Order: sequence, then C-alpha cells, then structure tokens
Amino acid sequence: MRNEAFEEAVTRVLKTDARFPREAYRLISVALEHAVRALHADRRDGTASDETDASGRQHVTARQLAIGFRDFVLNEYGPFAKGILDDCNLHSTDDIGIVVYNLIAVGAFGKTERDSIDDFHALYDFHETFVEPFLAQYE
Repeated sequence: MRNEAFEEAVTRVLKTDARFPREAYRLISVALEHAVRALHADRRDGTASDETDASGRQHVTARQLAIGFRDFVLNEYGPFAKGILDDCNLHSTDDIGIVVYNLIAVGAFGKTERDSIDDFHALYDFHETFVEPFLAQYE
C-alpha cells in the first residue's frame, strides 16, 4: 500500500491535519496489511468472515486493525516500540482511529456503514502494551 497513490493521499491529509507525521500513516498502512494477512490465515482455518468494505476490499474492524498494529509494532520494534510511536505522535488506539479516518476521508482506506471512529476508543493502553513487557528486562 506504500505506493504513489497512497503517498499522494497522505499529502492531502497532511494539508488539513498535521497532528501526525507521514511516517504514522505509513505505519498504520503496514499494520493494516499485517492485519489483512492475519485475517486471510484465519479464513483458511474458518475463524474469519468474508466481509468487504464499499470498495470490495477485505474489511478489517477497528479491533482487528488495532491488534494487527500492536502485533506488528511489537514484532518490528520490540523495546523501541514506544519511542517509535511517540515519534509518530501515536499515543493511544484513539490516535490510530484518527489516522485511519483521515485516510478514509481521502479515499485511501474504506469502511462499512457499521464502522465508527469510536470503535478505536481505548482498545488497549499503550504503556501497558509497548512498555511494560520490556521493563522486567531492565530491572
């Protein structure tokens, strides 16, 4: 998804909302790809639905995206995850939702009628998720 069209979409978003840097949008995009791959694996074993969004793409719920984001960031950055997220101004799952809905607004991501930005509210705590698992290593 890191193609020219996506980069242009992010440029349009940044003209109206500069709260998050370009890298935050790229990180969310990669996390979405991770979540979709996980859904495909779940579909093979019969645990995922075949729901699609209005554009016909595989639908990923806020919870599925947030979990995919968490798993990707932890696997990719480990104990450095919280610093990377701070650099991207991503401090909560609510922030993930803002980025996602900014991308929806410019047509880079899709959604269903049942989706809401509120679906991203407080799905997990960033400190508990991205800091605490590594504290024991340094005590």
